[in-house]
Amino acid sequence: MKIFLVAGKSGSGKGEVSSIIKDYYLALGKRPHITEFSKYLKMYAEEVIGWKGKNPKPRKFLQDLGVTIRENMDMPLFMINRMIEDIRVYDLYYDVVIISDVRLPLEIEEFKKKYKNCYAIYVVNQFEESKLTVDEQMHVTETALENYSNFDITITNDNINVLDNRVVDFLERIEDNGHQG
Repeated sequence: MKIFLVAGKSGSGKGEVSSIIKDYYLALGKRPHITEFSKYLKMYAEEVIGWKGKNPKPRKFLQDLGVTIRENMDMPLFMINRMIEDIRVYDLYYDVVIISDVRLPLEIEEFKKKYKNCYAIYVVNQFEESKLTVDEQMHVTETALENYSNFDITITNDNINVLDNRVVDFLERIEDNGHQG
């Protein structure tokens, strides 16, 4: 199984990159699946505050809950361990898992230690103005990867056609190098 960790700030294009990866592997006859770490926080948002998964997203609640779990409840690996459990199940049904919302170095480091065919992609979009408040932009989930360097590739999202080519070129290099999952 191959695992892709798609990282970046809010609005960087993580979802678009994840979709390109999924489409690439579908075209190869593989079974890809997109998932996200935040699904656990979103589940709590639905149950605790009644959020129905529509905009506006309760970003402050999600950010604060993530910090509470990781730091105040002393469970820094909570969502990582949950995702590892999910991947054990996904491995029964999928060839490729794409985690579309990586935000913290620990998420990348733990997955790279655990999985051989694990690739971290950092998506950067400096051309789109952030829709977040200043406080939301300063949150650890928006800033933690700014000086992180253990990515397999950094991709600039400045043009949708070029973005597609950049992602596909990276995937073709992986496949050409014989990294089979």
